[in-house]
This record gives sequence, C-alpha cells and structure tokens, in this order.
Amino acid sequence: MNHKPEPLQHIVVVGQGLVAAGAAVTLAKMLRPFATRISWVQVSTETNKAGIAGAEVADPALGRWLEMIGLPEAKLLHQCQGLYSLGAEYRLESKQFFVPHASHGIQPSPAPFEQEFFKRFSGPEQLAFSEHFLATRAAAKARFAFPAKDPRSARSTLKYGLHLERAALVEAITAHAQNLGVVCQSTDSLQVHGDPQRGIQALSLDGGIRLEADFFIDATGESSRLLGQALGVEFQAQSRSLWPYRITFSEPAESPLKPRSEFARIAGGWRRRAGLRDKTIVDAWLCDQAALDRLEASLREQGCEFASWQQTEGARAQGWVYNCLALGGADAQPGELVLSQWYWACRCLLLWLELLPSGGDQTHLRAEYNRRRSLLYQRLNEVHWMHAAGVECAHADLPADLKWRLDVFTRLGRLWRRDEEVLADEAWLSLALGLGWHAGAYDLTLANIDPKQLAQKHRAIYQTLEREADTMPFLEAVLKDPTTTRFKQNNDG
Repeated sequence: MNHKPEPLQHIVVVGQGLVAAGAAVTLAKMLRPFATRISWVQVSTETNKAGIAGAEVADPALGRWLEMIGLPEAKLLHQCQGLYSLGAEYRLESKQFFVPHASHGIQPSPAPFEQEFFKRFSGPEQLAFSEHFLATRAAAKARFAFPAKDPRSARSTLKYGLHLERAALVEAITAHAQNLGVVCQSTDSLQVHGDPQRGIQALSLDGGIRLEADFFIDATGESSRLLGQALGVEFQAQSRSLWPYRITFSEPAESPLKPRSEFARIAGGWRRRAGLRDKTIVDAWLCDQAALDRLEASLREQGCEFASWQQTEGARAQGWVYNCLALGGADAQPGELVLSQWYWACRCLLLWLELLPSGGDQTHLRAEYNRRRSLLYQRLNEVHWMHAAGVECAHADLPADLKWRLDVFTRLGRLWRRDEEVLADEAWLSLALGLGWHAGAYDLTLANIDPKQLAQKHRAIYQTLEREADTMPFLEAVLKDPTTTRFKQNNDG
C-alpha cells in the first residue's frame, strides 16, 4: 500500500508588503481544506521614506487570483483608487503602438490572423496587426467594457488588467487574510534558527517568542533573511544589469481617465505612467547614475517628491530549499518593467501549491519546482531584455533562448509556445513588432491570396471594431457604476 501523505500543519510567512500579504491570503484560502495553520510575521524593515504611493499594474491574471481568494474586485477597485486596463500604450520617438491584454478573436482562414499582415507587409508596416484588436480601438477612445459571454460578440475578445494603489491593496489583502484565519504578528527583531544542512527550525521574535512550523515562506525582499542569510543560498547577479536604478513619483490624474498604462523611451531607460483615479503613478527604469541624477534634478526643480533606489537583477541558485520557499525579491529580481514583483511571486506560489508538498520527503518535488521556477524566471527576464535590445544592448547580447525565438520569428514568421510563458502570443507579437522585429516570411497557405483581398478584409474588420468601440461606455462611466455596466454587457452580448 502507498504511503498516505500528511498535509503540512503550520506554515509561517515572513515579511511585509504585497508579496507577504498575497502569500498569506493565498495559502489561507487554498489550504483551508487541510486545516493548515497560517501565521504571518511582519518584520519592520526600511519603508518608502518619501511616502510616495506605488501602483500595482496587473495583467488579467490578478483578476483571476482575486476571484480565487474571494476578494470582490469592484470593492477593491474603489478602495485602491483603481482603474481597469485593456493593455499598454507605447510611445517611441518614431511611432506609437499598443500591446493588448486581449485576443483578436479572428479564426485562422486558412492561416493565423497575424500571418495575413506578414503577407501584406514587410518591415515596420506589419505593426498594423496590433491595430486590429477591439482593446486597441477602445483604449484609444478612453472607452471600456467587460468581456461578453456571447462568443459571437466582439467584446468576448476583451480581457482586462487592473491598476491599484499598492499600499491600499496590501491593507485590503491583510484584512481579508485575517478574516480567513491568518494569525499576524509584528516584530522589530527577528532571529532565524536554521542552517544549510537542516533548513529552518524556528524564529525568535520580540518578547522571547519562539515560533516553530513545518514550512516557512521567505518574503523579506532583497535581504532574503531566511533563504539567503540563514540557509546560505547564493544570489547570482545577472552578468549585466540593464536598469539598476529605479525612481517613482506621482503626477496629477489624467483627464479623461484611460484604460491603459503608458510606456515611453526616455534618456537612459524607460518611463511608465499608470493611472489611478486620483493621481498618475510614474516609474522610471534607468541604466546609470547620470540618468538618475538628471531626472532627480528635474523633479526637484518642479518641487516633486520622489523615491529612488537601486536593485540588482538576478536570481538565487534555488528558490526552494529544505522547508523554505522564497518569493518575490527574496528569491530573484527578473525585472519589473512589464510584469510586477507580485506577478513573479504569485506564479511561483501557485506552482508550489500545484506540487503541494506533504510532511514527508520533498526531494523530487523541490527539484521539479526549482526547474520550472528557473524557466519562469528566464521568461520574465526575456521580456526585460526585449526592451533593451538596440539601445542598452545589441541583439547578439540577448539571452540565448530569446535570441533563438526572435531569430525564428524574423526568418520564418513563426512563434512556438514554450513552457512557463508569461505573455499571450498576441501580446508577444505586438510587443516584438513594436520594438522593431519583423517577420521575414508568411504561411504557405497564403501564397496565392491577393494582398488586395486581405487589405479589404482588414479594412472591414477595422471599421467593425471602430463602430463597436464607439458603442462602449467611457471608462469614467464604468467606474461610477461597474455593476450596472457589467450586467448590461453580459445580457446584451
């Protein structure tokens, strides 16, 4: 008879901020059937001294996670001054383009939709592909609607992310975690009892409290108090740090509010604007100290408060060792330009829960987790490198797997999906085309189709999407009454 696995009895999350809060509430919700106790030790660490608000700019995965943990989206959006987002608008020197969260919804006939643009155009004009999404057309008009359930509706192609004020988000998640039974403890001092040979045995907190558990989650950020310091798992810095300097500040709210974030190339790096209802949060990723100094000087002249810091891109040799799993910055810094630290942490935590260790031998589970986590890190880091190509680095300097994928795309016009992808195919194609990679070939089944016929088809699709976008409500109207808008959308199709 097979050995009956015993569920973990007690898990302790260590850290503060969104990664720690999100880990605690996820574990509490998902492990409830096993009666696993969840404790959360909130350690006093350096905080944002400038008091600058940050924004969590999330793709559609966040909405699915909120539903999974039972946190009402509409209520959270109000608490966090949040906006709905249909994707990201890019503003470069010579062009603008949009990377949608959505799909285009066009079935192959006979080839995939993007291949028709590779047939019609060569070079930069292929970017017309990204204009043929309802999300693109709606975002340009500051309009928004929830996805329709009727697959015949153009609105069924929509997907949306969220912009949320991060501190308010952490507060809401913390309250929800406590409602789910998470025991929260604050401490100024933390002593970790553990070593590389035996794992973590216990924690010592203020007042002589000793806390023991079956398993520990390290969410202590770059300090990595458990995995890095106590267990000695080495941090392997990336051979080249693309944008080691970060700065964040706020600007007045956009008018009208638009359902998208905005990326722009600036001297020395990238700038992202993410709208909230009452302000716009601006983040910049910069390649050197000189670029940071220039931006800080400009903000001081404007009397604008800001927070800046340095971070090193890279990853620890393993993310799960013995009875300790590191999440977020405690594990790695793959780059947050497009996908946030919480996205990285959440994907890792859900992977760990998929494997769900018991109290017995975990050797093979750890090996599989660390293998897939390394792939996930690589995929996230690749998106970062795509934004650096041609400016901060040459194509030849790109990671080998990314370079191979781009070479296949530029020579053959093909895109093969890989394990642990982080972008939908449509989003990856829109981003690659916008950043300057173009397909060098098209599908053989289109060889005998007249490009004029394709142009006529695309014009009809574009006009249909324009008309549909014009029927959608403005984002500001949806924010005033999202439940009514969602109900109407789902019934009208």
